[in-house]
Amino acid sequence: MIPKIFVFVAYVAFFLFSIAADGQRKKMQNYILLLSCLLMAYFAGTRDQMRWGDTPAYLDDFLWANDIFHYSLLDRPNGYVEGGYHFLVVIIKTFTDNPTIYFTVISLLTFFFIFRGLQRYSIYPMLGLCIYISRFMLGRNMMQIRACLAIAIIISFTYMVKEKKWWAYFLVLLLCYQLHHSSLVAAPLLLLGVLNYNVSRKQIYVGLIISFFIAQFFGGYVRNIVGNSEWAMDMASSYIQEGSEKAFSNDLTNPVIWFQTIVLLMFTYNEDRLKKMTGYYFVYRNAYFVSTVILIVMCQYAVVAARTSTLFATFECMIIPYLLALFPKKERTVPYAIIGVGLTLLFILNWPSALLFIWNIE
Repeated sequence: MIPKIFVFVAYVAFFLFSIAADGQRKKMQNYILLLSCLLMAYFAGTRDQMRWGDTPAYLDDFLWANDIFHYSLLDRPNGYVEGGYHFLVVIIKTFTDNPTIYFTVISLLTFFFIFRGLQRYSIYPMLGLCIYISRFMLGRNMMQIRACLAIAIIISFTYMVKEKKWWAYFLVLLLCYQLHHSSLVAAPLLLLGVLNYNVSRKQIYVGLIISFFIAQFFGGYVRNIVGNSEWAMDMASSYIQEGSEKAFSNDLTNPVIWFQTIVLLMFTYNEDRLKKMTGYYFVYRNAYFVSTVILIVMCQYAVVAARTSTLFATFECMIIPYLLALFPKKERTVPYAIIGVGLTLLFILNWPSALLFIWNIE
């Protein structure tokens, strides 16, 4: 048995290691990032298959799936609705009946796109990976693996928005929709790109105020709309049914809402400096604004809000490192400490939803 304290100490050590790794030359950075992503893929792929949420359902679907030689278009996945992901399962099943290999292949494929995204976009890629582990890995790679793979692909192809490759990005979203229906959340970024429109600072400030107002005073209406949504039913039916203990499990006291709001406000306030550092500034901000609004307005459906807002929340892996880069190198000790404490707290906060980490934890 691995004590819980060991996991927390290991995460803090990895965070400190990332600071040193991001100071290396680009080639060495890429090697370290690649090895770290392979290590995370191994952890996710070899997790306890019976003690992680959602994993037993994926295991059951894999065990009952046909191989490619016996596959039919009439075949239906067990436990989810997306045929595209099921076809991926069928391809893997053609080569192996081993569930551990199946989960490891999915993890490797997902972390390949995470690696490519961090390598392309993040000014400090190892810090970006630390943010990913703290905020997203426990819920995604260890449980929600369909959405996790779709999100990783969408994020890695974000450059198409900046380069105005609209049809190519649309096809990426269409592919990812076949992996998980929540990929539709990426449509606003495509629309804003086609319209060549960047949400202004004033619109973000006003939008946040309106979002909090709706959440506070019209949450019941939002709850009814979500509860009657066929798309929401397809994505997370067990979480929006009356009587579900997770259906109405949160409100504006959710600390992640305030975390995202603060990050968005900081990123917006420093627009003049940050947009000179990266040509993706407005892409990140447009997307993160959409994520934050969803998280606030849908707060009464905590799990559905998290699952829909999480796609663009992934840009924190790029946003937070750029916020750090605002400080001169000699003055980053305090910012690094604040980020380290914050990420560790978020890691701990995500612990209950993850149930267990890696294999067996006391």
